[in-house]
Amino acid sequence: MVYVIRSDIKRAVSSKGFLLAVTTAVLMILLSSLNEIIEISRSTGPLPYGYHARLIISALSSDTMTLTVPIICTLPYTTAYIDDIKSGFIKEYLPRSGINRYIKGKLMACGLSGGLVLFLGILSAYSISALVFMPMELASYAGKAAEPHFAVIFTKALMLFFSGMFWSILGFTLAALTMNRYMAYASPFIFYYVLIIIHERYFKELYVLYPKEWMSPSKDWVLGEFGVILFLLELTAIVCLWFAASAKRRLVNV
Repeated sequence: MVYVIRSDIKRAVSSKGFLLAVTTAVLMILLSSLNEIIEISRSTGPLPYGYHARLIISALSSDTMTLTVPIICTLPYTTAYIDDIKSGFIKEYLPRSGINRYIKGKLMACGLSGGLVLFLGILSAYSISALVFMPMELASYAGKAAEPHFAVIFTKALMLFFSGMFWSILGFTLAALTMNRYMAYASPFIFYYVLIIIHERYFKELYVLYPKEWMSPSKDWVLGEFGVILFLLELTAIVCLWFAASAKRRLVNV
């Protein structure tokens, strides 16, 4: 079991798709802040204390970033199951791993890689912002406790990790059901956009199914950010069971 899972995770995080996804996440965060960065470059005065963190937090709430989240997290591993079947690799691998271990390894690798691309992308963008802008910032006031900027960014990154995990497994599952590689990349975005339309046009009180709430939750959530994480874990578990039931029926005949 450990070897199968470790092998799938290594395959996911060492792929070109993973590196591309992390790089894309960093670029999208920085591009979302482009207008503010241009304004800063024109200014000659010092920046306010903590500006480097507020720049990233603002970027994570922008429409540019939120709309690319369900696309970025699908790049590393959502087509792995289809690739194994269509290439014939699964006929050699499945007898050694077993059906249950194969399914668990694929789901864990897909979810972990989908979440990590956002998590690492946010932390990388924050590091770049800190290196560039912190030397230009004013010092904190004497006697005033330092604001936990990194803790706020880390919490945001953690929430997006679980959001990315859900979207990647959703794409993975729908691609497996349709046996279509393009569904792996397109279906999470389509589902994401449909949920946004349902909330903004018809059911504004249904905040739990509003994807933007999963990234920047309002005060309506019970347990706050932790409540969002629990909800995303429940959704992810349901989709995982959906994939497992479908995959077992297909793999038993391989």
